[in-house]
Amino acid sequence: MIAPRLRILRNRLLPAGVLLMCVGLGAPALRAQSLRPTLATVVQTAKLRSLAAPPLDFAASPPSFATAASPLHRLDFAAAPAKPLPWGKLLLAGSAGAAAGALVGARGLSFASVAPSTRSAHEWRAGLTVGAIGGALALALATRAWAGPAPASASDFWWNGWNTPLLAGMVAVHVLDFTSTRYFRNRGKDEWLLTNHLVDNRAAFVATETAAAAAGIGLMYLLHRTGHDRLERWVAAGYITLGVASAVANYRYPSTGHGLFGQ
Repeated sequence: MIAPRLRILRNRLLPAGVLLMCVGLGAPALRAQSLRPTLATVVQTAKLRSLAAPPLDFAASPPSFATAASPLHRLDFAAAPAKPLPWGKLLLAGSAGAAAGALVGARGLSFASVAPSTRSAHEWRAGLTVGAIGGALALALATRAWAGPAPASASDFWWNGWNTPLLAGMVAVHVLDFTSTRYFRNRGKDEWLLTNHLVDNRAAFVATETAAAAAGIGLMYLLHRTGHDRLERWVAAGYITLGVASAVANYRYPSTGHGLFGQ
């Protein structure tokens, strides 16, 4: 009795289930087909409106959604100005570096081999030389530390068609100064700008030449950082010219009896 009833129930429910499945699968397709002309119309209208609307100019004015009632109206869509240099701090750092260098040059070096009649002038020359190195180094380091992010123009400081040969030339003239100074010292001539005791100490003299080269490069960086690119290149060219002239005079010193500045 149960089996015939199940067969009768199956025969009645199976066609109804197939009919419901067909309706369920066909309804979305019919709805999509009926909505297709409407969607095409909406897309076409949006394209026409986008072509007719003027382009947004964010640099000239904030967009329309940035109203006075919204915090978006305070947004600045233009390029932010470069951070100004803290000249007070920079000048203070440069002065401190120059004072420390002058103290080292005038009081930290040995002037025992200098004649008493010229010792005072020699101390002044050494103090001014080392003071200039210390001031330039301190000013460059302070600019690097306190000036904030460098502008885009400072990214090409090291590697461009002008600065790369100039920086290499500034290093080269200090190599020439070292070799030419050793040349006349080996022939018994006295150092005029610094002291014999300093230039005869190879390690101390190499450190001094390295600091002087770094100071010259720091001065170039300061001019570049402040946007004085043309002045920066003229200063570097003058630095190299003076260094080459000094080296030539040093090599001629044993025969002429005088260097570039004195003796």
